[in-house]
This record gives sequence, C-alpha cells and structure tokens, in this order.
Amino acid sequence: MAEPPRDIVLVMTDQQRADLTAREGFPIDCTPTLDGLATTGRWFNRAYTTTPLCVPARISLLTGRFPSAHGVLGNNGYDDPVRGPDLIDVLGKAGFRTALVGKNHSHLTPDRLDHWVEYSHFGRVPAIAATGRDREFDDWLRANPGTTPRPTPFPLEHQLPVRIVDEAISWLDSAAPEERSFLWLSIPEPHVPYQVPGPYFLAPDAVPPAATTFDVLKDRGFDWRYAGQLAQRSGEADPDLLARARANYVGMLRLVDDQLARLVAHLEETGRLESTLFVHVADHGDFAGEYGLMRKGPGLPEVLTRIPMLFHGPGVRADVRPSPAHVSIADVLPTLCELVEQPVPEGTQGRSLVPLLTDPDAPGFLSVYAEQGYGEPLDEDALGDRTPGLRETASGGVAVDTVNEVTQSGKRRMIRAGRWKLLATANATQLFDLDADPFELHDLAGRTELAATLRQLQQELERWSVTD
Repeated sequence: MAEPPRDIVLVMTDQQRADLTAREGFPIDCTPTLDGLATTGRWFNRAYTTTPLCVPARISLLTGRFPSAHGVLGNNGYDDPVRGPDLIDVLGKAGFRTALVGKNHSHLTPDRLDHWVEYSHFGRVPAIAATGRDREFDDWLRANPGTTPRPTPFPLEHQLPVRIVDEAISWLDSAAPEERSFLWLSIPEPHVPYQVPGPYFLAPDAVPPAATTFDVLKDRGFDWRYAGQLAQRSGEADPDLLARARANYVGMLRLVDDQLARLVAHLEETGRLESTLFVHVADHGDFAGEYGLMRKGPGLPEVLTRIPMLFHGPGVRADVRPSPAHVSIADVLPTLCELVEQPVPEGTQGRSLVPLLTDPDAPGFLSVYAEQGYGEPLDEDALGDRTPGLRETASGGVAVDTVNEVTQSGKRRMIRAGRWKLLATANATQLFDLDADPFELHDLAGRTELAATLRQLQQELERWSVTD
C-alpha cells in the first residue's frame, strides 16, 4: 500500500450538481480547478449521496451509514445519531489534528475538534463573530435569502468562500512540522441565497437553459406537484426568475472553484500538495431550474442524488477517465480509514474505494443505493387547509421551502446500476433508462421486454435493503 497522506483536506460543497462541469460536457467552464484535480487524480461520475438532504447526507459522510441506519431522516433532531466512531474519532486516533471551517449541519460539536470556525448560508456562526464589512455582508444575506436580480453590492473579499478559504489557509499554516492535519472545508454554497458579485454575474441567456420545464410536473406524484404549487404561489415558477436563479447558481460554481484554486495554489507553493490527500464531494445536488424548480425537494432524481466526487494525492493513481464504479458518499469514511491505516468502525455500510484509487482498472462496484423520505405519504385530503413549506415574509411576500412535510413524506428507495435506475415505494416501482432519459420522464417498468432487467434490479434493491 502507498504511504499514508500527511494531511487530508476534505472539501464539501453544498447542493452542487454533478453535471454542470466541463468534464461532463457542460459548455460553461464552471469548475476548472476541480476538473484539473479530477483528471490528475481519480473521479467518479456515478457517485451518489445517500439522500438528497443536507443533514442526513452529512451524517452519512461522517459515519459511513445510510440514514435509515444512523436514524436521521430529516434536517432536524440530529444531535445523537446511531453511530460507532465517526470520521473525527478515526482521524483523531490516527494522530491528526482536526478542524471544521465552514458549514457544519451535522452532529459534530466544537469541543470534539481542535479548531472550529463555523459559517451558515448567512455568514459567521454566531453572527457576532463577523465584524465590519463582513458583518454588513452577512446582514445583507439574511435580508436577501432568495435569488438576487442584480450583482451583489459587496466586493468579492466578503463572499463566504473567500473568507472560509482564508481561514483554512491560516489554520493549515499553523501546523508544527511534525503535525498531521485533517481539514473539513465545508463551503455552504452553491446553495441559496443565489447571489454573486459582478465578475460572476452572468446573463441568463449566456447559460444553457434547463432541459425540462415546469409542465412535466403534471405527470408526477403529488409530492412533486405540491412542490410546483409552492413555486407558483411564491413566484419561483416564473421563467425569468428561474433563468436568473440558474445563472446565479452557475456563477456561484465558478466563484467557489476560484477560491479552491487559491487553496490548491497555496498548498503547491508551500510544498504540501503532493503529500495532501484532497477529496471533494457535495452533500447532494440542486434542481437548478430542472422541472421548473430550484434547490431540493421531492424524490430521488439524478440532479439531486448524483454528486461530484474526486480524490487526488497520496495513494491515488491518476487517470483522466472517470471510474465506472457506482459509489456513495457513505464510502468516504471506510476509504479514509484504509488510507490512514485505521480499522473501519463496526456498523459501517460504506465500502472502501482504495482498490479503485490505486488501480484504475480494478473491478468496480456494479450498483449504488440511495433513499429519501419518512412517515406516511401525504396527499390533498391529509393536508386540509394547511400549506406546509409556504410562509409570509416580514415584507408581506411569500417564501417557499420545497423541503417540507409533504415533499419528504413517504419512503423511496433507488438503485443505479449501469444505464438503469430503479425507484421503489411501498406502492409502485419505476424503471428508467438513464442513457436515453437522464431526467427520468419515461417509466419503462411496464415494458415486457425489460421484465428481466426489472427483476434483476428489484433483487439488487433487496440485497441492499439487508443493510437498510
């Protein structure tokens, strides 16, 4: 086995789509730094979150368990998940000093790490930790929680990714020569608020439009249609607003990438890049205008479940090709355990990717699993006059949260295997050919000629469900 990494930088972006990158064919060069690291390291274009929701996905990253195993299914009540030793426990035992710089939104607490500088989507946590113009910018974010129609009226240096990378560089530089460092660099973007300063503020017509429109929601389940109803009532379904939000989202991707370029350049200038394992994942994706929606919400579509994932550095054999393996965010913990020569905690459901990192031609995993939702599915009769996810703002407007008790109700499971995707609930099974139908508009489960494929995927889901 290769020599263990001296340092580990685990970058997590929040709500970053996997497909909006030049290495996957997107015509705008949103992520040149990440693309460079991917193609001089190892990257996976069949990587998936465990669930397209922030907190349970982040806990899966840290514990190597699926939400149904660690017990956190939503964005609340996450202080005490079911777990064994988590990533911080493992790396602390391996002799790493540990830090979180950025967004937490997990069960971690400051006392468990050596260094803690927290940010939310609206700036420093606590808010009083920001001063001067940084504090003014954070206040502006809280006052503008949606999509801004004009460039952000603050210079670039006040943006959260800039400040987070500044903090990260400062902490990494504080290490004594004999110390090993683990940094969870957790950037709370490209999540709402969708805002960018002038250099990154793109014209909507400069960004390729979404491949699907609001009209497709009429053929989907109630949870999807309800998300559409909220978008209509709040004004978010307006095509011009969607186009503006999508353009801001793409601009945010490049802003974040440019700040990661600063970090990588600093590691290179200080002679540490070659000995640093650099990992990038997102917790989940973003509709970014598909289906006439933004952010996240119902279901397990590719735009929400498939995530970027790359490894670069010690123990990684470079290959410009994406790995054909089907991998999960839950695989990060056992992978890092093996790379730092620590035992994988009991109860871990993820799989070590080390064989795939060290040998690009090693046999890959043939399927990957994800899940979403909790409780019984809700419909119009169950809601009555209530409209979960919709609230009045202080200015008299209407705000929407597409993650609510309707869009998260019910239980859904998915399997991706090659070109095929199986979606299952208690009452229905759907089959999609992702090569021909990447946005899952045409259910093929009833096709006689695909009956054998359907049975095979159902058996694969049953196999995964043993650890569910």
